[in-house]
Amino acid sequence: MQSGLFGNPDATDPSIRRDVMREVHVEIVAKQKGCILCDLAIGILEEIAPEFTPGMLRWSVVDVGDRSGLARVEELFHICGKRPSIPSLVINQKIAFDHIPDMETLTHVIREAISGTPSTLLNME
Repeated sequence: MQSGLFGNPDATDPSIRRDVMREVHVEIVAKQKGCILCDLAIGILEEIAPEFTPGMLRWSVVDVGDRSGLARVEELFHICGKRPSIPSLVINQKIAFDHIPDMETLTHVIREAISGTPSTLLNME
């Protein structure tokens, strides 16, 4: 981990400006809370969250096993133009992965989203 990057208060690199940093919201679309893939995604997010300024990285589970989850999937369908698969990760209201990626890939994509750099790794069309 590089010290001082990605909006940390002790940032020493003047090319990294806080006003360029963007909040990232990851939605984990899963069959139910507590499924192994959902837990894997949450574990990855919990592992990498300390690398970022508090509040910069948020996540939630879209549980398609309940009404609110089904309603959110319908909203995402209208926003994204297609239904997210199960499991999938939606980052800032864009379908990013139709699977749960490894820690390195997810960390890379989240860093790029926070810095405002378009990712070449995303599954988006």
